Amino acid sequence: MKTINYLKSLNQDERQILGGGVVMVLGFGFLVWLQSTNSPAMLMPEKKTEAPKKSYELPKSHDKYANKVYNAKFK
Repeated sequence: MKTINYLKSLNQDERQILGGGVVMVLGFGFLVWLQSTNSPAMLMPEKKTEAPKKSYELPKSHDKYANKVYNAKFK
């Protein structure tokens, strides 16, 4: 009962300060609760999928054809 009478006797500024303190304590408690429910990051294993390297060289079978075309054109 003393607490209720004490709160009624406070002026508006004192009530706002007290209310701000209560909100701050509750907000801090909420943030602590959020942090406690957080789990650490789980690292996913990397997949070792590499794209095959492209080769821009012509195959050996193309050499005979290229020589035949070159010889026909320039000789």
